[in-house]
Amino acid sequence: MALTGCGNERVRLVPFPAELTTCADEPQAPDLPAQSPETQRARDAMTLDYILALRSAWGDCFAKVAGVKAWNAGVGK
Repeated sequence: MALTGCGNERVRLVPFPAELTTCADEPQAPDLPAQSPETQRARDAMTLDYILALRSAWGDCFAKVAGVKAWNAGVGK
């Protein structure tokens, strides 16, 4: 009985597509409407939440893309 695992053929790993190895640039911060002394604290809190969420999303994307790049580098060897 012949087993395919006994052959000399090596399994070829397929790299991820190149477009999955880069992230888009971070978007520009939105223009906020005119401020008043009463709304400044709320605007600051909204802006901080936006910036933290944006950076978190970018960090997540960057980590995933770095993993894909490492996979592709290992596949090429």
